[in-house]
Amino acid sequence: MTDNPPQGLTDAEAAQRLRRDGPNVLPSVSRKGLARIAWSALTQPMFLLLLATAALYALLGSLGDAGMLALSVLLVGGLSIYQEQRTERVLEALKELSSPRCTVVRQGRALHIASRDLVRGDRLLVNEGDRLSADARIVEAVGLQVDESLRTGESMPQGKHANGEGEGGRLFAGSLVVRGDGVAEVTGTGAHTALGAIHRSISQLAPRASRLQEELRQLVGRVAWLAAFTCVVAATVFALREGSWAQGLLVGLTLAMSLIPEEFAVVWSVMLALGSWRLARSNVLTRQPQAIEALGTTTVLCVDKTGTLTHNRMALTALHDMEAECNPGAGEPAARFHRLLSGALRASSTGGVEPMDHAVRATAQAAGLAGGDAGWTAGPRRGIRDGAPYVVHWWQAPGEAAQTVAVKGAAEAVLALCDAEPALMQRLRETADRWSTAGLRVLAVAEGHAAQAGDDAALPGGLRLAPLGLLGFMDPLRAEVPGAIEECRRAGVRVVMITGDAALTARAIAQQAGLIDGSEWQVMSGKALATMDDEALGRCVRDVQVFARVDPAQKLRIVRALQQKGDIVAMTGDGVNDAPALKAADIGVAMGLRGTDVAREAASLVLLDDNFASLVEAVRAGRRIFANLRKALGYLFAVHVPIVGVALIPVVMGGPVLLLPLHVVLLELLIDPACSLVFEAEPAPDDSMTVPPRPRGDALFSIASAARAFAMGALVFVGVALVQWGCRALGATHEELRMASLGSIVLGNLLLLVWFRGASVRLTHTNTVFNALLVGVCVVWGMLTAVPGVGAVFGLPDTSSPWALWIVLPAGWSLWRLFAISKRH
Repeated sequence: MTDNPPQGLTDAEAAQRLRRDGPNVLPSVSRKGLARIAWSALTQPMFLLLLATAALYALLGSLGDAGMLALSVLLVGGLSIYQEQRTERVLEALKELSSPRCTVVRQGRALHIASRDLVRGDRLLVNEGDRLSADARIVEAVGLQVDESLRTGESMPQGKHANGEGEGGRLFAGSLVVRGDGVAEVTGTGAHTALGAIHRSISQLAPRASRLQEELRQLVGRVAWLAAFTCVVAATVFALREGSWAQGLLVGLTLAMSLIPEEFAVVWSVMLALGSWRLARSNVLTRQPQAIEALGTTTVLCVDKTGTLTHNRMALTALHDMEAECNPGAGEPAARFHRLLSGALRASSTGGVEPMDHAVRATAQAAGLAGGDAGWTAGPRRGIRDGAPYVVHWWQAPGEAAQTVAVKGAAEAVLALCDAEPALMQRLRETADRWSTAGLRVLAVAEGHAAQAGDDAALPGGLRLAPLGLLGFMDPLRAEVPGAIEECRRAGVRVVMITGDAALTARAIAQQAGLIDGSEWQVMSGKALATMDDEALGRCVRDVQVFARVDPAQKLRIVRALQQKGDIVAMTGDGVNDAPALKAADIGVAMGLRGTDVAREAASLVLLDDNFASLVEAVRAGRRIFANLRKALGYLFAVHVPIVGVALIPVVMGGPVLLLPLHVVLLELLIDPACSLVFEAEPAPDDSMTVPPRPRGDALFSIASAARAFAMGALVFVGVALVQWGCRALGATHEELRMASLGSIVLGNLLLLVWFRGASVRLTHTNTVFNALLVGVCVVWGMLTAVPGVGAVFGLPDTSSPWALWIVLPAGWSLWRLFAISKRH
């Protein structure tokens, strides 16, 4: 007995059950709450150093300085918590986008919804390739086989039947449908599923660190050891010379704060999270950070034709019944083709969403065949299999002992199963070739009779079919594809089409897209590929632009052959059998609209709109993210050089302490947003898609990059030192020396920020975050130097200073840019 009728739940019932039971998701143990984020921020080295310095000031009796440092603790901690929360929100939003999808029947309508919206009692349509996200009872099943290894450890798929006994009639969350389809009623969601019992062990599996993370970890470790050694030496030297271990400890703590490389982790997490979000806004979902790292190195894009280069909106534009042909899409009458259309209808799914089946039903309805075959009883059916690119559907006609089988599929494969007059078969083959040359997707339709179906609805051995005719479908090329392919060519990225379509159809689409120039060698069929060993394939794989009529196993061979030649391969796929190729590729790309859940799981990226132009945009974005990450690391490395240099001046040359802990806090409030937000918002350079991909082994931050960054930082330090020399020559007070050092460091930081953003930055490349940051710096500097009493809190002069006047020009320029941007938008 079921608690939902065949038409499914009503929308109101589904909404009420969703409120009652909650969303169909497992409790998240990886999501960071506010308390966890705060604890992580409060245990960072910078935070602990600030607390230690504040405590030392309090012990020395400088309660004012201790209070200001305590306030700075709140500022630094608040900034860290804000950045972490923003990153967490972005990751949660991406998780929502990547959640599995499912098809349910509600109020008699088939709806494609997020699996989190499933409720108990929903009528669930189950198809091959689906990853189940709820427990369910099977109501209908056709050849249904399910992989339950995640739950049971059993590697062999299990057969499932409607109303079967025990587990044979039930589906469990986490299982994968490897064959067949059916209808099921949801019986458990969320934590109340079989998957909920093993959720804890799965959630504790830590993801593998990417190459970028490993490089950053090594870089941070080296800098941390250098910082610790420098701080100990500097504190000891200053204490022995000045005779004050307390002052020496303050110098050491200040130096430690200026050297601690905590921004490296910030810039990694923030830039990749926000970069992934930007990709999602371009209809590309990033499932693995390694994908962003590899995007900039991609040398080959292996793409499917249907739905990626074309619209996947099939229209039946040609019919051939062995005597005549017509174009129903142009309004030509299709009434005389009733036998062909009836056979095509019997070989099509009755309620599916497959584009060509939908086109067949639409044409048949226009020809007056909407009612179907009255009295005919549907029997078993068999979908496309490896080596058998056709659909088989058995029927029982009223009053006949034998069963009728309808077959529809690739023209050459179906015609090979047929017997007819040689002249008739030759005419069909010539027509199929002519249509394919014109860019049509050609299917043949045939029928036969047998006492019963073979195993798994297969054709019995020796059965020969009678051809009914040909169907020609047109799937137009996307308008943006030729331009995107040309852009890839300029960027040094080769595009290879890998399709299950016939070679002539694939060649026609490839020529329209500008992928080939007509050379015969540029197109290879799966049949020719099957005769080659791996060595022969490796010799020619770089010369072939189109692989036609290939099966999923051959896709894997193509990917490996390209990789053995040194290429970095991005591979698109949508089916269950595409998963090995997606896994083997450097970047697996699943289709978001027509892709199966298992293809999504195997992929690094998901094209939410199945559009090739979106994939090209992802390559551009990947290059931008990597380039900006490298710029940010160079800036971080360079910006600490003058800070450390100023902190060491009193240690080496004597004199007052120029850089106080509060000064380091102010500089950190400038550096953190600069490296994590300004560089993340930096647009891609104009030449980002006109240069070849970077080498695979190219380091994120090489020794040469470190040397250049150090040289720029040293140049700024020279300027700061010259300012100090001039001020001392003019007899400046200790407070004025500190103001000169802090001001020159801030100016140097801003100059470094401009330099690392790129010397080619023009007015057309407006970075709103940089302009806002510049205005904020000017406001803070104006308060320190122009507002009486504020400077004294930070160890600066207590009176207004002409140093405040320099802020007018940069602040005015930034405000003008921000105003121009707001006016333009």
